[in-house]
Amino acid sequence: MPKISVVIPIYNTQSFLARCLDSVLAQTCSDWECILVNDGSTDGSASICEAYCRRDSRFLLKNQSNQGSAAARNNGMALARGEYLLFLDSD
Repeated sequence: MPKISVVIPIYNTQSFLARCLDSVLAQTCSDWECILVNDGSTDGSASICEAYCRRDSRFLLKNQSNQGSAAARNNGMALARGEYLLFLDSD
C-alpha cells in the first residue's frame, strides 16, 4: 500500500500535463501512487498519461467520459489506496 495517493483530474491540459507529472516524479518521497483521471480529453492528454503509466508503474490511468472535475476527483478517490490523499490540478 502506498503512503500517499495523488489524484489528478485531467481535461484538455496537454500543454501543461508533462510538467505536472514530472513534478510528481521529482518528489523526494517515493511511497506514492498517482491516479490520472482523464475526463474525456479531446487533445493529446490521454496519450501523455499512457506514456507516463508505461514509464512508472506508480501511475494509474482511468479514462471516463466528460463528467466534470468533481466527478473525476470522486472517481479517482474511489481508486486511491494510500493512507493520505492529495488532489493536484493538471494545469
